[in-house]
Amino acid sequence: MPETDANGGPGGLEVVSGNDDPTAQALLEALAGSGQPAGVRAWVNAALWGEEALEALLQGEHIPEAVPDAPSPGPSGRVRRAYLTGIRVQGFRGIGRPAELSFRPGPGLTVIVGRNGSGKSSFAEAAEAALTGRNPRWDAMPTGWRDGWRNLHYDERTEASVDIHIAGDHGPTRISRRWAGESVRSARGEVVHPSGEVAPLRTLDWGENLVRYRPFLSYDELGRTVTGRAAELYDTLTALLGLTGLAEAERRLAKICDGLARRRDRPSRNLPPLMDALGASGDPRAAQVRELLSAPTTDLEALRRIAADDGPSDPTLHVVLRRLRRLNVPERVLMSDVVNELRGAAMELAMAAGSKGDHAHGVVRLLEQALEHHKRHPTETTCPTCATSGSLGPDWVRRANAQLRALRPQAAIASAAYDRADAARDQARFLVSPMPTWLPPDSELGQVWALWESGSDIEDLAELADHIEAVGRRLRAAAVSARRDASERLEDPTNGWSDLAERLSEWLDDAQDAVRAAETLAAAEAALDWLAEYARSVRVDRLGPVASQAEQVWFRLRQERHIDLQGMRLIGRGARRRVEVDVTVDGVDDQTSAPGLLSQGEFQALALSICLPRTLVEGNPFGFLLLDDPVQAMDTETVEGLAAVLAEVGRHRQLIVFTHDTRLSDALRRLGLPADIRTINRDAMSNVWLAENGR
Repeated sequence: MPETDANGGPGGLEVVSGNDDPTAQALLEALAGSGQPAGVRAWVNAALWGEEALEALLQGEHIPEAVPDAPSPGPSGRVRRAYLTGIRVQGFRGIGRPAELSFRPGPGLTVIVGRNGSGKSSFAEAAEAALTGRNPRWDAMPTGWRDGWRNLHYDERTEASVDIHIAGDHGPTRISRRWAGESVRSARGEVVHPSGEVAPLRTLDWGENLVRYRPFLSYDELGRTVTGRAAELYDTLTALLGLTGLAEAERRLAKICDGLARRRDRPSRNLPPLMDALGASGDPRAAQVRELLSAPTTDLEALRRIAADDGPSDPTLHVVLRRLRRLNVPERVLMSDVVNELRGAAMELAMAAGSKGDHAHGVVRLLEQALEHHKRHPTETTCPTCATSGSLGPDWVRRANAQLRALRPQAAIASAAYDRADAARDQARFLVSPMPTWLPPDSELGQVWALWESGSDIEDLAELADHIEAVGRRLRAAAVSARRDASERLEDPTNGWSDLAERLSEWLDDAQDAVRAAETLAAAEAALDWLAEYARSVRVDRLGPVASQAEQVWFRLRQERHIDLQGMRLIGRGARRRVEVDVTVDGVDDQTSAPGLLSQGEFQALALSICLPRTLVEGNPFGFLLLDDPVQAMDTETVEGLAAVLAEVGRHRQLIVFTHDTRLSDALRRLGLPADIRTINRDAMSNVWLAENGR
């Protein structure tokens, strides 16, 4: 049972201890001592390495038992925590002339109160923009709104900067962004270290931590925490707890097991229609095959011999003649259509070449290729073009998508021309199919087909059109002659058995593959079972302290309501992953889903209960949290509980709260809780100033 305070509630909030051991290394150590067979250990190990390693293991290659890119622990293992000492803004959103907020570095609660439009959110968003270059609320807004980010009353430099004091430094570090263009994405950032050295923002190496610990929390984000997509909160908590790699390994291994299970089951799915076709045949070999397939054990070798018995003295020639008789080549009308499309696309492409839209199209294609690369390799953060480490990630994806939305209208005409050219070229290459492997290359048709196939290497649209037009006529003439010759030479005495033999051969290939898949699946499923149970225990272990903190926060926020937060669980994998938030009402413990039970204000309180403990995780390098308008939709009793919670968090971290609701500051004063309360004001010309009016 948790300790209780004088009011009968849970005791004070504590810093949640982090787990500094590399997750993958800890997993391998547990695996080594698990007593699992080598084959099972190999699958778990390959899942840690990634999809390529799993595919290599499927092919029988050896995967070393080591942790890929395992992080090296720091010399002391301690986090150098950063605190805000100031935010300075000018020409940004609701702030015109330079305005500044200053803070004492270290734990403490600061509440900045101001009416709507007073500039509160401008300070919060400017601080986030300075550190991250973006703001989630901007991304959800229309383009016109995002373009209106400059202050209308101030036409000089637009800049946002934050001063950060990092433990152990002799002075503050200033992080600044200055906007030079008309787009909100036009900002250029820099870092001025305590020594006076100026460096790029990336030298802080905070990219991953800004996503993992995110020291900013707005009203909109709080709402999405419990009402947004189920996977969002799961991913947030998984990253926070350092379990993303483990979750990805489990997902990858489950995908492999699903594929192996499909291969194992394919012959069973395809057997009934094959048996029906065999039963409809009068060939004695079909009856023999049905008997063998109905036996308790399947003699694959005997079935293979029957499938190979096609009757003629020269089976190879028989197969070639049979295939030649059914050989199809492109119709004359289809060739003509493709030729016309190639020439039309070539003309349209020539008209678009060199235009402004052509340049925009090139940039769009490059960005789309980069995004596709990142989608295929989501855990890879190194740019494949410039080899810059840490350049790829969620922030980069959002910036790239924003640039795509801006460039696509400019590139529309050129893109259409290129798309038509690509489509025409694809049609042509599909038409110019490779020569069948069974076709003798020294035959007349084989020689013409080799020439026809060479057209797949032609890039120029007009040249490709000429090739299809000229060689296509020769191909059709040679194919007609070859089919006529094959029909004259081939007689089928089996009355359709040859087709059944082909179907049987395909089924036998699947059956042999199913045997191999079943053998492989046994070890892979055992590995997945072990990994899933290990992941579950690690999730429970690491989520436990955060969930406990959430329960304590909720206990204070709920006030007199008889709704208890029983805990959180990370469940599911892949598209079904989610965080289950368990609540009970009036002591009844059969309620397991929060959304159907809570009001909007209670949703807000629940979101705070989940998000605030993130700030207290020991491994969090950010000693500060900016909260923008957390009070909305809360009743007065909940606001009093919030005041107590914020004051308690302020004992351990630097908490800066922006709010338009004076009930929070009133509650802090009434309860005698320590807080630096300030009032923010803004006049009609976007001049912003603050007044100290609290302890």
